[in-house]
Amino acid sequence: MANVFDSGLVVATISQQAQTVLANRLAPMRVFTTDFSNEVRKPKETLQVPIVSATSATATNPTNFEPGSDVTVGKATVTLDHIVQFFGISQADLAQGHRLENLVRINLQALADKLWSVAITPITTVNFGAATVTTTNITPGSGHLAQLWSAVSKSDRKALVVNPNIYANLIPTATTNITLGNGAYGFENGVYYASSFSGAVAGLDGFAVSPEAVVVASAAPAIDPAVSSQFQISESVTLDQLGMTVAYNVWGSTNNRQVNASIEVMFGSAAGLTSGTAALII
Repeated sequence: MANVFDSGLVVATISQQAQTVLANRLAPMRVFTTDFSNEVRKPKETLQVPIVSATSATATNPTNFEPGSDVTVGKATVTLDHIVQFFGISQADLAQGHRLENLVRINLQALADKLWSVAITPITTVNFGAATVTTTNITPGSGHLAQLWSAVSKSDRKALVVNPNIYANLIPTATTNITLGNGAYGFENGVYYASSFSGAVAGLDGFAVSPEAVVVASAAPAIDPAVSSQFQISESVTLDQLGMTVAYNVWGSTNNRQVNASIEVMFGSAAGLTSGTAALII
């Protein structure tokens, strides 16, 4: 029987779908401080991610031009976990490109939702205090946007992430209205929506944030060469818009007699600076 496994089709499909699905689904992650690399890491390894919180005063007519550096650099410790999305690929999926695309897409969406859930785990009232806004009836004229903006006003890279219902209320209804890109409603890093806030404090419907509030990090998973040598495909793709690298592997199994696949990454998050850096909507 001829081998109908088209490795090129699988590689192209996963790479292309990852660039679109993960980049779109994880777009709100741009509002955080990120440390994404393709270095190989093991589960529960920690990364020390620097956060610059202050610098020296700007000088006028200085007499000493070698004052040294008074930059204040803190560190957030991020523990990495191995996040994996498994799925099987049937012969019918391989034979029909659109079926393969749908299969890959739905599994990438599941992976993205899990990564987002991990990313927002530090967003709690313990870290950032009581909710600034306690209603989801947020509109351009309600005054709640001003409250959220004011709570993180010291940052020059403020962003807003809300649930779909709130986001829908903020969408422009006329061509003369502002767009929801960078600078919308005074949020320099833009306005985003997330379909779920599972993983954060219960009841969360959104938050205003500066990048220093949350730190997220990723790395490549460590796979023993004795295992990786048995993969038919073992590749990675770096997301153009985020810089995150995810690995994917495909192999044939004698146990279930099908083609199996995984999309995986080492990933974790931690609270960064917690004073005046986030305002919650609950």
